[in-house]
Amino acid sequence: MTTPPKPPESAGAPAPRPELDDTPPLLGSWRNIYLLVLGNLALLIALFWALTRAYS
Repeated sequence: MTTPPKPPESAGAPAPRPELDDTPPLLGSWRNIYLLVLGNLALLIALFWALTRAYS
């Protein structure tokens, strides 16, 4: 006689993770980090555009 397999543990709500609500260590908010990344992207695009125009 074999025993039936045990059902997996209940998949209820995951444990709360309060560290996800913390502010980022740099620049104070996620909005500022996104603005920094977008500004960096715009600066690189402008730089590469200018280099392409200068040397083409």
